[in-house]
Amino acid sequence: MKKYFPYLLPILGLCLFIVVMFSGKYLKEPLKSSEDVMGFVKTAMEDTVNEKWDNVSIDINNIERAWKKIVPRIQFSVERDEIYNIGINIARLKGANMTKDKSSILMELNEFMENWDELTK
Repeated sequence: MKKYFPYLLPILGLCLFIVVMFSGKYLKEPLKSSEDVMGFVKTAMEDTVNEKWDNVSIDINNIERAWKKIVPRIQFSVERDEIYNIGINIARLKGANMTKDKSSILMELNEFMENWDELTK
């Protein structure tokens, strides 16, 4: 047993790191309804198309809150730039919502969806 122990610890450590690195796909899925980022994005798109600006503001706040809950779970399994890009999308959504710019909001929501899909690729 003593002969194998020095090899066992590094192998277990590497296995743990591999599991963490490939777990992002599963960790970004919502555990509760308050973490359903893509559900909030789709609702925001519908409200933007129908020009329900009060609802769009609520949807954007829900997206931001849900994203802040998911980031700690996925931070070790996705690239930092991808997390940063989604944060930028949320900031642009807030700015576009202030001006009620329908095309900018829809553009940012579509870019958000693309960045979301690219998180774990």
